[in-house]
Amino acid sequence: MIFQTAKKIILAVINPRKWPTVYERAMPIIKNIVEYHRFSLNPNTKRYWNERFSTLNSFWRNENYYHILDLFPRGKMFSILDVGCALGDGCELLQEKFPEATVTGIDISEVGIEKAKRKTKSVEYLCLDILKGPIPGEYDYITIIETLEHFDNPFHLLDKCLKHAREAVIISVPYKQRLPIASEHRYMFDEKTFAKYRCETVKVSDYVKVTKSKCIIYKITPRKDKTYRAEKRSTIISENAKFLAL
Repeated sequence: MIFQTAKKIILAVINPRKWPTVYERAMPIIKNIVEYHRFSLNPNTKRYWNERFSTLNSFWRNENYYHILDLFPRGKMFSILDVGCALGDGCELLQEKFPEATVTGIDISEVGIEKAKRKTKSVEYLCLDILKGPIPGEYDYITIIETLEHFDNPFHLLDKCLKHAREAVIISVPYKQRLPIASEHRYMFDEKTFAKYRCETVKVSDYVKVTKSKCIIYKITPRKDKTYRAEKRSTIISENAKFLAL
């Protein structure tokens, strides 16, 4: 694997037509080292996303949220937590399509959350590093839309979300996407990725221009047995106690 990666880098460097691509993919590594003093191939930091969102206008994207609308009940009250809500465009769409629902969005970026808050009062927005802080309560549905691919270990995040979801965790991610060495996207997904979970692969979408790939949508349901529910409550209490003690 290392040899293949090194070979690709060498071939790209000696081919002038590849130089723009090499520059684009090398910059996150260089920026991590020079500016952030962080020796990592994963550029997804709070500072990185604050800078990215500061360059955007009030609207970014919500196309992928249209793929999941059929997965929610119509005319009923329920709660949604959207993980990685960015500028809140997807949350606004969910609130518009399901006015009875209570929608909450969380993101690591203060810049993104502040821009989202300025656009609407009907959605609650919270700035939260989901890997470090506790998820604030339980929700009927937790959505992770074009976000899970940014994590080196997506299963850790999914397991955490399942402990806070009553009905399902709904995921949309790029489908079988090739991953450059220093890409924002850290994991490739297909129909077998969540085979060990109670997972329904809902569909694979057509090509989505904004994400430059097809997307695969999963609906993953938590276990319902009494032991699991007791463990879930205990975990939530423990997570919040540890966070408050910091």
